Amino acid sequence: MGAGVNRTLAAGLALLLAVPGGASAAPRAKQAAFDVDKGAERWRFHYRFVDEASRVQSLYFELPAERVARDNDVPLQFPMSEAVKSEVAAVRRYADTHPGPKITASAKGGAVSIKVSGKNAEKMRGALKGAAQAADDALDLFLARHRYTRLRSGGISPDHARLADQYADDVAPLASALAHDAPDARTYVERALTFVQSIPYESGKTGKDKGYRRPLSVLARNKGDCDSKTTLFLALVRAEHAELQSTVVYVPNHAFAGVALTPEPGDRSFVRDEVTYVGMEPVGPAKLPAGRVSGKAGWHLFWGSAEARALRVGAPAERAETTE
Repeated sequence: MGAGVNRTLAAGLALLLAVPGGASAAPRAKQAAFDVDKGAERWRFHYRFVDEASRVQSLYFELPAERVARDNDVPLQFPMSEAVKSEVAAVRRYADTHPGPKITASAKGGAVSIKVSGKNAEKMRGALKGAAQAADDALDLFLARHRYTRLRSGGISPDHARLADQYADDVAPLASALAHDAPDARTYVERALTFVQSIPYESGKTGKDKGYRRPLSVLARNKGDCDSKTTLFLALVRAEHAELQSTVVYVPNHAFAGVALTPEPGDRSFVRDEVTYVGMEPVGPAKLPAGRVSGKAGWHLFWGSAEARALRVGAPAERAETTE
């Protein structure tokens, strides 16, 4: 007598992809120049873009070459096969330490296959439940180590809020350059938003999502999609204005941001956990000002179907290295 179950990784990988362009009436964010000098110790960046007041801004900053190279080497797609292997290994360890029904595990089609055989149905059900829990625990550990998270929908996504917090120190040189002559927090946030919007949108040859690019890789490659650019934007906000609460917002196939500024007339704002956020669309290339979001984002905000993940409040977290 035998029993079996196939487990998938949650409900699959949440693909965060926005159709570039945003609202059709918005002008396109403009990047006038991009250049990078790839030194052995430091990479020197030069950007020129049209800011929130339609002025051309020139930015010069440096980043450590080692950290930029590490970001460039991180795979853009979720390492599904590695995650499945970690689950299989966890189930096998569980089986080795729990006598009774025979438990086997293998990887099949991007999922974990767990099989239990024996003579006592109740013991088999218990063994199957325990093995499945061991696999879930292993997946949670794998996600945390590689900076991914499970969304409310069940999908797996990069942990954008955690990454934005941890990358704030890394992007501080750029944040300082953006903050030059910005008289207040709103002006800075609008400038950082326009800068990120001006970075070219990234998609595959067929228009499909290429995957998530971390903040330093977005800068080094000068391209990124909606969730990649949203993480960079929120990291820039954290770097210069750690006192501002901020959040990443998820709707189907898209991610955008919210920053706890005082709403101005016409702003699209929303409340989460008693905090009022002003909506922001870092994806570009539409030059949507702070307080304007795409129609799709606004629809989900109105109906309460958007999921928000807030960043920590206060000083940014220290960056922790991973085993990637």
